[in-house]
Amino acid sequence: AIIADSIFGTEQNYELLESKQINNYLKFPSYQAEQKQSYRQNPFLKDNFGYDASTDSYTCPNEKQLTLQSSYFQTHKRTGYQSAIKEYQCKDCKKCPFYKQCCKSTTGENRMIKVNEKLDTYKHQARGNLNSEMGNVLTEQRSIEIESCFGDIKHNMGFRRFHLRGLKKVETEFSLVAMAHNLRKLRIKQEKTAV
Repeated sequence: AIIADSIFGTEQNYELLESKQINNYLKFPSYQAEQKQSYRQNPFLKDNFGYDASTDSYTCPNEKQLTLQSSYFQTHKRTGYQSAIKEYQCKDCKKCPFYKQCCKSTTGENRMIKVNEKLDTYKHQARGNLNSEMGNVLTEQRSIEIESCFGDIKHNMGFRRFHLRGLKKVETEFSLVAMAHNLRKLRIKQEKTAV
């Protein structure tokens, strides 16, 4: 099983882990926001629009339909990975009483949402994994073991950036930092048992 920060919760990473049959507990960028009541109760967020599979449309808070306008592949600049995107748009938002809350357009355009069905499926699976008993245990364990270690190295040891360049040199530099961290922990443990 793999657990990591939300920066790693991408469609490409979820797909890779699925292909290798590795259980994952990867948060996605909006996971923390989704846990808040204000997010779940905001009717103007795309995630809170109702979806009707029979008509392949979404319903806004004013009970208007957002219908499929286009489908295309979006290429991620950094990785070259392609995601299938669908765009849905409402027909008449200008007279809607919720226009200012729902539409971000300043030019009077209708509400449009972009949907990545594959990523949404992965996010649904990730939510299930993270909210499971095992997900809670791993998340708590990670915050104790990994985050405290990282924070100790960064804050107490003052290590904020690598001074060397090149993968081999950086690996060597971090190995020395990790060794120093472990020796420091060992010394603290020995001092506690000596008392």
